[in-house]
Amino acid sequence: MSLPVSGFAAALCGLILVALAFRVSLLRMRHRVATGSGDIPALNRAIRAHANSIEQMPIFLVQCLCYEASAGSTRTLAALVALFLVGRLVFAWSYSRAPISLGRRFGAGVTYVTQLALGLLLLVQMVATIARH
Repeated sequence: MSLPVSGFAAALCGLILVALAFRVSLLRMRHRVATGSGDIPALNRAIRAHANSIEQMPIFLVQCLCYEASAGSTRTLAALVALFLVGRLVFAWSYSRAPISLGRRFGAGVTYVTQLALGLLLLVQMVATIARH
């Protein structure tokens, strides 16, 4: 079974996570902090930007896989993936720069809306599938 949209999403999410982890590592080396944030605001923001992506990406990817396995590769799924990835990038970049910003709010909002939309689409798809059986 081919799952190109989910595979694309997983590939980009993985690359985003590597970039965010690398930023944490660079800041740790620069500030000589082995664990935690060392009370360094920039390092704390980098850690949280990485952690927040780890919190949001897995469930979205599971939703993508389930939806694409059931409904196929749709334009709607591709659009939701694109929006989700933009939201995550904007959130991570904005949060890394300042704890409170319009970019952070935008990125978080786009993340929530895309997860909600995909969750509802998946729910409808699964109810329809169950009803057919």
